[in-house]
Parts: sequence; C-alpha cells; structure tokens
Amino acid sequence: MSPNSKRVVIIGGGPAGLSAAYTLKKRGISPILFEANDRVGGRLGGDRVDGFHIDEGADFFCSSYDVTFRICQELGLPLVKSQMNLGWYLNGKWVRTTPPTSLSAFFSSLAPLRALGFLSPSAAVASMKLLRHNRQQADCVNFSSTSRIAEIDSNESFGQYMDRVGIPQSLRKTFRGFLEMTMGDVDDAGAAYMRTYLADILFNSHKLYIPEKGAGELSHALARACGDAIRPSTPVRNVAVKSGAVTGVAVEGDTVEADAVICAVPATRVSEIIPALPEDIHESLGAVTYSSGCRVVMGLDRPPLPSGWYGVLYPEDETPLLLDRSSNLPSCAPPGKSTLDLLVGRERARELIPLGDEEIKHEMLKDARKNPPPGSDLPEDDEGLFTRVYRWKEAVCMAPPGMFAAMDNVRRNLSRQIPNLALAGDYMGVPSVNGAVASGISAAEDIAEQLTAS
Repeated sequence: MSPNSKRVVIIGGGPAGLSAAYTLKKRGISPILFEANDRVGGRLGGDRVDGFHIDEGADFFCSSYDVTFRICQELGLPLVKSQMNLGWYLNGKWVRTTPPTSLSAFFSSLAPLRALGFLSPSAAVASMKLLRHNRQQADCVNFSSTSRIAEIDSNESFGQYMDRVGIPQSLRKTFRGFLEMTMGDVDDAGAAYMRTYLADILFNSHKLYIPEKGAGELSHALARACGDAIRPSTPVRNVAVKSGAVTGVAVEGDTVEADAVICAVPATRVSEIIPALPEDIHESLGAVTYSSGCRVVMGLDRPPLPSGWYGVLYPEDETPLLLDRSSNLPSCAPPGKSTLDLLVGRERARELIPLGDEEIKHEMLKDARKNPPPGSDLPEDDEGLFTRVYRWKEAVCMAPPGMFAAMDNVRRNLSRQIPNLALAGDYMGVPSVNGAVASGISAAEDIAEQLTAS
C-alpha cells in the first residue's frame, strides 16, 4: 500500500498542526486535521475585522526563526522589519528606547540605558558576564531548529542565574518587565530559556521581522495550503492505542481509523487525549508549564500612542503592555486607521479571563490610563471602531528548569514505544512560533518516512 493511501490524523490546528498537514501534503499524503475551535491558528491566530488584520497571540518573528522564514518564503509571505521603538515607565518617569543599529546610535542611547539600569558599575559587570555567556553558547541560546539548548539545560532557574551572575535589582526590574509582559514569573523559568529570550529579542531587537499584515497571516497561508484537510469545530476526545500502536481517534462519538497520529495540542492536554501513553512519557510531559494571557484589540480612527512609538512597557506593575501595531505595519489597518493592543499576563490575566469582554476591556483600559504616555490619545471605554478580546489560559510555554531534558526523553522513547504516534508543539523545540512550526514539520517527516518504509 502506498503512503498516500494511508490515513494520518492530526490533532490541533495551531502552527504545529498546520505545519505538519502542510508537510504531509507536500509529501503526497492527504492528512485529516481536527481542530476543536471553529477556526485554526491557535496562538498564531489571525483575525480579520472590517479591513483590520489582528494578531491574536504571537506578533513578531525573531532573527533565528530559520524554519519559519523558509515556510514564509515558500508560501509567498513577504516580511518587514519590526521597529521596536518602546516607551518604558520607570520610577515615575518615561524613557524611550530605539534599537541601536550603529555605534553612533548606541552612544545616543546611553541616557535610556542608564535609566533602564544597564550602566551602573554592578550592572555593567553583570551584563558583560551575561553577554559573554550567551556569546560562548550562541549555538544553544537561540530559537532555531538546530538549537542545542538542551545541552545547557539544568536545574537552574533564571532567578538563580541572575543571583549567580550578580544582576542588581535595578536591572532585574528591566529584565522582568520586558520578559513578563505576557509571561508568568520568569524567576522560576529555566535559565537557558530566559537567556534565549534576552539574546534573541531584547539584545537583537533590531532584527525582528513580521509578515506585512501580521504574524497571523502565516496561519492563514498554511490553512489555504492545507485546503480541505482541515476539519474545524471537531474536538478529538481520545486516541486509541492497542498493542503499542495507534489505531484511531474518537471524534463526536465516532471512531476514525488512523495509520498514524500527530498530536499537536499543548503539552498539558496530551495525557488527557492519549491516556494510554507510557508512564515515562506522562511524567516527562508534566515538566511543561504555561503562562496565562489576555489580549484586547481595538480599532481606532487615530494613533493611540505618541508618534513613532510601537509599544509601551510598565516594568514595575501589571499595567498592560500597549502596542500600536499599525505604526510598524500600516497594511494591518485601513488607511488613516490604527490599532491599540493591550496585553497582560501573570496573575492579572488569570483574574481577568473569567470576566466578560466588556469588563475585561474596561479593566485593562482603566489600568492603562493611570499613567498614559505623554502625547498619547488612549480611548475611553465607549470609543473604538470595534473591540476583540482573546483569552489564553495557556499563552506562553515557560520552559521550567529541566524541561528540555524531559522533552529529549519524549523524543527518544515515544518513537520506540508507539512508532506511529508523534507529538508536535512549541514545547518539542525551543518554545516559540519557530519551535512549533519546526516540530510540526519534523513530526510529519518522521511519519511520512515510516509510512513509506512500511
């Protein structure tokens, strides 16, 4: 029997599941992708409202997103550079930073760097240690598909790493404010993972890219390429495993037979869907944790932030991160229009998620208006061309200490114990859009090779 006559079921229509379906179709195999929600995209979702293009989750691509860039090129998605011109509210004052692209630009940014805590003697020494560590381990601290981050994964948390390196409280405030804008408590996250974020996002903020109408356009392009393989609003209840092999999936009270299954849901849901997993795989998956997040997007007929500002950070409290994506991506809004995105994570997101949309918008705007940027024009509750609210109980994979070693165990043992089952998701790589896309492609390639050999 040829591979293209066999049935591969993919569970989950986020970037990992879509990339897996896209790869299988390129290999001549027609998959079936079941997505529980009424549309695909997951945390790379892109909404469209009255000519506006909205990112529901991820909203930029880092310079080391090797596989993501390749897929964008294959799908004909042009990328533009994201200008991370940010305002920071620190110690009751406003500081504006622009990514330095030259030596003269670096020296012109000394005043903001001082305000952010980088230039005190203790901070300068600690920063040099951090940069030296990242330079020495550049093959590990990046988001690429070839990252060797597992080699430096240990039981050390980022908080413990900052203690060891001697990062002073003033600089910790900046790091936490930047990293925690949509995350949980980064002190408890793995040191290797948080160093990767600092290396590829904060210290390389002049090398961020995005599709010209937003990151969510990648999900739309993948969905178009997958065509009729996608079955939205079809949750998978259970994956049947018999004698060390997947035999099918339970969908809406029916069983769909399968020659292979790729499970591309968050790690916290895998054991629920596949209870017959070997005990060591269950245990390894327990090492994965996620933050929560809440995002409000408003369409406006004016720019909400000062001219040239892409975003606003409040490192000292849980005021939402503010973004005007249209300042970087004019194509994401109709001519003369703008967007305001408000994002919050940590405990504040968990408090907001159970509330109704209007109440969430009211609470986040109220918080944002406490200390508005100078020259901004934030909307009132009753303003806006439209409002969309997105809740993420599982927003960003936090990669606690030891998670990468645990996922190595999953990769080694799952293919041996249940050969026709593969897991895909950001947690199977370096958690990011690139990790999700690369893991989906890798899982699909493995399954395709197996079906070809059988």
